[in-house]
Amino acid sequence: MTSCRHAGDPPEPRPSWRAILRRLVFALLIVGLLVAYGSSYTVREQHGVIVTQFGKPVQVRTTPGLYAKWPWPIEQVHTIDMRYRYHNPPFTETFTRDRKNVVMLTYAVWRVADPLLFFQSLGRPEEAEQKLDGIVTASKNFHMGNYALSALVSTVAGEIQTPEIERRILESVQRPMTNEFGIAVEQVGVKRIAYPEENMEAVLEQMRAERRSEAGELRARGTKEAEAIRNEGMVEAGRIVRTAREEAGEIVGRAEKEAAEILAKAHQPDPDFYRFWRSMRGIRNTLGAQSMLVLRSDQDPFGELFKHVPREAIPLKPVAEPGIPALSGAPASSDAAGAGSAGSQDNPSPDSEQAP
Repeated sequence: MTSCRHAGDPPEPRPSWRAILRRLVFALLIVGLLVAYGSSYTVREQHGVIVTQFGKPVQVRTTPGLYAKWPWPIEQVHTIDMRYRYHNPPFTETFTRDRKNVVMLTYAVWRVADPLLFFQSLGRPEEAEQKLDGIVTASKNFHMGNYALSALVSTVAGEIQTPEIERRILESVQRPMTNEFGIAVEQVGVKRIAYPEENMEAVLEQMRAERRSEAGELRARGTKEAEAIRNEGMVEAGRIVRTAREEAGEIVGRAEKEAAEILAKAHQPDPDFYRFWRSMRGIRNTLGAQSMLVLRSDQDPFGELFKHVPREAIPLKPVAEPGIPALSGAPASSDAAGAGSAGSQDNPSPDSEQAP
């Protein structure tokens, strides 16, 4: 709301010199703060600062702290982020040594190593990642031409060479990025592998062939081990049989030796009785209830029956069997005597002579 002065109003009081001084000090303080703010800058941790004077770099600071400079527009501060960055280059198709087309997605870990060179060559992280995409893709295409598809995908662990491929790509990328753009590439790796539709059947067939080869090796190894086990079993069985036969032979030998000793002990006390007893057992085992034999009386086993009998006690005329004429005259032969004696013992006749 504005005030209106009239002709009769008294004049307004002028501000005192103290109020003017306070206002002047306050204004100078604000101007000083602005000048101090424009004449200093701060370097943060893991950052770099480029100070340019009328667009020309004059200072490079990487140590954290507070520094002074000429105010704008004389000098200007450009901050560079030197922390690690993770970047995914785009999908690219690559030909392998065996002319297989494979799509590889790689990743790269990088940081700014030389802030001044980075500021002069690129200036922005987006520009650096574009350069990194081109160099990584070129290096990947070059080195994959020296490796077959099995170096990336295989069921045999020894054929996988992905770490070696990553190392070669990293070595070929590090030098140009550091020397030309001031960027240190710390790691390059394969993140994902894909295949175009036309190569899927070839990849699957390769995997089948590797599986068949591995299965054949396993079968051959199993057959070899089974044959070795069978051979060992046969050798062990033969050894056991030989040992058993040797033990059986020893047992039979000891038994025969013991039997011979027993027979010898049984024969020693009375050899004549022993022979007689054996002859009697032979007769009992030979003749049955209805058996008929014609044997000599002076030979075993009937020899023992007539060995101690005088010749005069043997009847000269054998008992005639029904239907057989009796012999007369000359003395009977030893066979007839044996038969007659056997018959006379089984069926004695009242006319036969008795031994005294």
